[in-house]
Amino acid sequence: MPTFGWIREGDQDAFYEGTERTPDPSLAKEPSYSCPFCSSVFSRQSEFNEHVYAKHRVERPFILLHGQEPSAHAVLRSPISLSEIAVANASHAKVRLDGALPQKLSTDTLKEMISKTSQAELKLELINATEQRAAPVVTHYGISFRIAEKAELKRVEEAFWEILVSEAITRNSIGSFLADKRTQGPGREYASGLADYCLGILIKERPDDESLTTPFSRYRELYGRALDILQDFPRPLARLIASIIRFSLNNFDNGGEHTGYWELDLAIELLSNPSSARLARPHESATRRPVCPIDHGTGRMLELSKHLTAQLRWSPILDDECRTLAQSDLLDVTDHQKALAIWAASAWRLGSSDSALEPLTQIAEIYPFSRWASKYLEQVST
Repeated sequence: MPTFGWIREGDQDAFYEGTERTPDPSLAKEPSYSCPFCSSVFSRQSEFNEHVYAKHRVERPFILLHGQEPSAHAVLRSPISLSEIAVANASHAKVRLDGALPQKLSTDTLKEMISKTSQAELKLELINATEQRAAPVVTHYGISFRIAEKAELKRVEEAFWEILVSEAITRNSIGSFLADKRTQGPGREYASGLADYCLGILIKERPDDESLTTPFSRYRELYGRALDILQDFPRPLARLIASIIRFSLNNFDNGGEHTGYWELDLAIELLSNPSSARLARPHESATRRPVCPIDHGTGRMLELSKHLTAQLRWSPILDDECRTLAQSDLLDVTDHQKALAIWAASAWRLGSSDSALEPLTQIAEIYPFSRWASKYLEQVST
């Protein structure tokens, strides 16, 4: 075997020597950019980027139910029609229904399946594999279908009126409601939302004959959980209670929705837009009957707004009435804020800017009342 000096040439050295090529001594070529998805070649990187973005972009697939994209662990509680389902950027889907083996479906078949499902657990993968040379983009969803028939929801409401509206709310009555045969089956989800709302009332009011160890602040958690469930049911009772909960928690994002409970609609309108011209009191009907309980703090705020919007003039007596409520140790902080806001809005509407100054100062930085209180305070202060 040939050698060079003391170095012995091996097989690998011989291979490299036979395959190496001397670099071309001419000038360096202009760089080029070859598209990995097609045969296009570009001399500039910016042109290459624009080409890939325009011709080979693989966007995230998604689905919309009732106009909104569901979360990774969504619950569907109301029926949905084909027109309310939209799928975008998806070439196909893979589904697992109630733990069965995965099925590959077209997007049209997927939409039809969703519109016909009422009680099931669905694991959904939306796949965008439109670019053959690129890795597919996948979006995962988990959807629980808990859709009850109208007759089942009506039976739940009948039990609710008999047990929790006609009688006092207690832990025993809430337990009896949940144990009633009319609240079982597909309507159980609806019943649990109504029960959470009533338990929230009980914890907020804390009656003496109930030995409660649950912290007072937990009523907000129960109200929030009830709202999360009830807002999905297209029932007048569910919509009414959802509006009451939002009012109680100082959430006026849906201020334009009317419930038919005029005291509530009046208070929401007053606190959403004190300058509104729609603050009219309808004629009270003698045929009205109670359809759901309301915690005493929220009820007191509805009475206050009803009382003050009926006044034709302002006086120090009304100031004292509002101040007493706003400083009451028995009311929650959200009710304190509402009392201040009703005080400020009512005094402002009746032209008593001096009386409005005190409550405006306290709520000017508190959302959602700051949306109008800060503007009013600036006008009073100048």
